[in-house]
Amino acid sequence: MSGSPEEPVVSDYLPPSPAESWLLGGVTAVLQEGIGQQLGYWVGPGGVLSHDDGSGNGWQLAWLPGGRAVISGFDVDYSTEREVAQLLAGAPPWVPAPAERAGFCFWWESDGGGWRCAAGASDPGMRLTGSVEHVEERLADRVWERIPEPDEDEDESEEEELDEWAYVEGFHRRLEELLAAAREQRLTDGELVPVLAFLADPQEQRTAGALALAAQAGFTAGSRLPWEAATA
Repeated sequence: MSGSPEEPVVSDYLPPSPAESWLLGGVTAVLQEGIGQQLGYWVGPGGVLSHDDGSGNGWQLAWLPGGRAVISGFDVDYSTEREVAQLLAGAPPWVPAPAERAGFCFWWESDGGGWRCAAGASDPGMRLTGSVEHVEERLADRVWERIPEPDEDEDESEEEELDEWAYVEGFHRRLEELLAAAREQRLTDGELVPVLAFLADPQEQRTAGALALAAQAGFTAGSRLPWEAATA
């Protein structure tokens, strides 16, 4: 849909690049599939990544032909619903109108120009609504909640507290290995299973489904990333 003659601007807040958003949100979606518990991210067909926190806050990132991308969404506490003409003022014709109500919309050109948005005040909801910049911290919070309980016959000590920190640091290392494998399109159960072990009991883990989703997202050997498919 075409926008008005207004020039698009660079917002005072920009989401991570679509490739980085796809990596962090997509890997979280893979983990969600692997543990059967909602983490708030979904990979859909056709190069679509969605976030929904279950409280009316969310966004959708869609890849378009030519390596272009669009992200739009809404935060119930911080966003103001805007008319399509306002959201897409200055947008090129290839930018689609958001399918749902939106307080922010950004579009990404494949020429390295970065994200652009309509002129006007930035929507603070974009910064707060499930940004992929914070997924590692949110996952680590879940790990903290699952730290094995100390033996009831043993007194808590400073040494045990340090062990807890080491346990969570071990999760961070495994997660970084998983992200690196996804980024390099070589993700296997060798990187996935150790991370799932921090997030769910063995009987709850669904490794096969998670690997299938990783292939759909383009994280495994021989798979295609959505911007590669969109550019072809």
